[in-house]
Amino acid sequence: MDGSVWVGLAGTLVGTMIGGGLSIWASVAAQNRQVKATRDLRIEEKAEAAVEEAITQLSVIKLRAREFPQDDQRFGDWEKGLILLAVQMEPTVLRIRDKKLRKQIEEVLGCIGLVRELTDYQEHRGWLLLPWEICSYGLDCLGAGIRDEPLPAPSRAMLKAREINAFLREEIERDEAERRAVHPNA
Repeated sequence: MDGSVWVGLAGTLVGTMIGGGLSIWASVAAQNRQVKATRDLRIEEKAEAAVEEAITQLSVIKLRAREFPQDDQRFGDWEKGLILLAVQMEPTVLRIRDKKLRKQIEEVLGCIGLVRELTDYQEHRGWLLLPWEICSYGLDCLGAGIRDEPLPAPSRAMLKAREINAFLREEIERDEAERRAVHPNA
């Protein structure tokens, strides 16, 4: 065999190796993109499922909030039931990926924890259905989140709940300052 045949064979072999290597590289890159796309889709599905589960749970809380007891004896059980439902919802809220939505729902659940203060009409000029209306606002937020829309502005009920929460924090800070003044070393 003469040298030109060897050169031709070597060129063909090198070309085949380069082509095969590029083909393998392209296959691996396509497979990695597919794996990433599948993982992203799974994460998105889980996030959407968390929002859907939160909608269901908050709907149950809203229904329970609407059942405001007319007598003081049943109020304690009603209050504990609402707070328990809110606490049970917290793990679901932690799975919500949208940070703004998650913070809004955490605030709604925090307000449910203040149900006694929210329904104390004389002290805060509240109204008995304030917890129910706060749940409605939370559901509006979750609905916007699932539809990929901007979150709604805080409702009148949510603004009232924030006002009550701020009042309670001021009261606690004032009590703490008075306690420190009476017992400076405590």
